[in-house]
Amino acid sequence: MGNPIIFIHGIGASASVWKKFDIPDHPAFYISFSKRFANPSDQGSELAEFINQVLKETKKERAILVGHSMGGLVARKYLVDHRDSCKIEKLVLLSVPNLGSIGLSTNWFPLALIVLGFWGYKYVWPLLLCMVGVIWELFSLWRGVLLLSPAAWALRPDSRFLRELNSKEMPEEVRYISILSDTKDLPHRLVNLFLFREGGDGAVPLSSQKLSNRCAPNFSRLDYSELSVDLPHFAIPKRIPPEIIKALAS
Repeated sequence: MGNPIIFIHGIGASASVWKKFDIPDHPAFYISFSKRFANPSDQGSELAEFINQVLKETKKERAILVGHSMGGLVARKYLVDHRDSCKIEKLVLLSVPNLGSIGLSTNWFPLALIVLGFWGYKYVWPLLLCMVGVIWELFSLWRGVLLLSPAAWALRPDSRFLRELNSKEMPEEVRYISILSDTKDLPHRLVNLFLFREGGDGAVPLSSQKLSNRCAPNFSRLDYSELSVDLPHFAIPKRIPPEIIKALAS
């Protein structure tokens, strides 16, 4: 029996977001964080407890981590915090915003529109701005992002959390694989074109998905590789080809 695989969901999600993978000789476990919009630093300690429980249950010494989106950052946080006592064989990063998500750089803006609307409630145009802000907030929440949550602030480009995480060395005995998503469907391509000015999956630009871009001082000494898929960001946990996961677990 091989090492267990632990699947880590992204911001605002839960274990139910994943397709259930049947990977021979590798038992699969799916974590659901108690606070879906918490700072990744806080979720890192919860992940550490979950890993210890899985290893105790399976009687194994090491596990494989598969993290989607912010879940990959939580996994990275765990690794840098346990660099000298690492219990991980492999880390698979599925469209992880290692350098943040440009779309969250204005996470405060919808609230500003709402406040402005209430301030000028006697006039039509502030109320229109308020409506835009409310719709923006509701749409983001529908996509699984609470814009003013600790998680959203942590995912802003150049956030304190990301600066600290990317300044620390990562364990060199772990194998790292980034699954880069560059979707070709029209709505997400338009987002990539006008918001990112580069390829991406409609939520995370390609440059941010690559662990090789200023994400670890000791990157040159890491066992690192990349694979590509064509999937929108929020569809990845359900639609990632199982052949890829099986190959990575081998």
